[in-house]
Amino acid sequence: IHFCMSKRRSQSFQMTPRTPRGTIIDGQRWPPGFKPDNVRSAKKMKPRPDDIFVCTFAKSGTTWIQHIVHLLLDKAVYDATIDNGDVVSSTKQGKHTTLFLESPMIEQVGAANVDGFKSPRVLKSHFNYRDMPKGGEAKYIFACRNPKDVLTSFYHHHRNFKILDFENGDFDVFFELFMKGHVAMGDYFDHLTSWLKEIDQARERILVLTYEDMVADLRSAVVQIANFIGGKAVEVISNERQLAKIVEASSFNSMKKNQQRWVPMQIMTRPLFIRKGKSRDWKNYFSHEQSERMDERFRDSLGATAAAEWWRAEMEWSEDEFAEKDVDLLQSKL
Repeated sequence: IHFCMSKRRSQSFQMTPRTPRGTIIDGQRWPPGFKPDNVRSAKKMKPRPDDIFVCTFAKSGTTWIQHIVHLLLDKAVYDATIDNGDVVSSTKQGKHTTLFLESPMIEQVGAANVDGFKSPRVLKSHFNYRDMPKGGEAKYIFACRNPKDVLTSFYHHHRNFKILDFENGDFDVFFELFMKGHVAMGDYFDHLTSWLKEIDQARERILVLTYEDMVADLRSAVVQIANFIGGKAVEVISNERQLAKIVEASSFNSMKKNQQRWVPMQIMTRPLFIRKGKSRDWKNYFSHEQSERMDERFRDSLGATAAAEWWRAEMEWSEDEFAEKDVDLLQSKL
């Protein structure tokens, strides 16, 4: 058998690196499938006095806090029982539901789709502060996480959701997209800055938590959230036994079980929405040069804010720690 290839065909070419699918609405990047009408209506929705919004940049503890709030308010109807890996029933409704449905992202579903929710509504959003609907006595729990771990977790998130079409995506490609703000939910640094500017003027309405503090002392975080919400939540934590149950139910080991509770598993490439739940996983992925670039961007964007002191230990590059990682850095990205 003889193969013949023309000179033109044999010329080398450079393929464009695979990037995640997405959509742009009014200049803002969102996951594919988000609809302009839903995003716009969410910005204009009128909050109820007892609304509780869980607000984050992606991969900063959103699901974790939503779950804690639902437990405190006895609204965790999605806490399904499992039999041989199949969802049998929820503990309260006799049918399967998920946190994804019970506490939806307002910009994904639109204002009209949460109008029928019973109060108090627990809603989530990845809006920056400028776009967040505001008004009345509504409360906002804002959680943030150091950018190196956010980027790493968001990379795995993109690999794991089928609709993003990034299952075999390259970490270095995703790093560059994140640094430019060319990922779903937009620019991490702009998002965090927009919220931090408002904290001092709105402490009665905005509770600020860091993911790292929650990892270090979950019980204290649960108590903070309960006291901020007030009412029934305060009554719940006054009972030490009930408080202990909520802390256990919202621990990483507990949340990693039965992950059908959080999102429909059929939309994922792997049935693993809750992955590691710890800090400094970024050290397994970042090169030294990438770490330094992130540090510089962080200083330029947030060096004059309260966040400048929050994550020194979590973001530090340790030569001793990384000496063993350099050898298999490439393998760890596969």
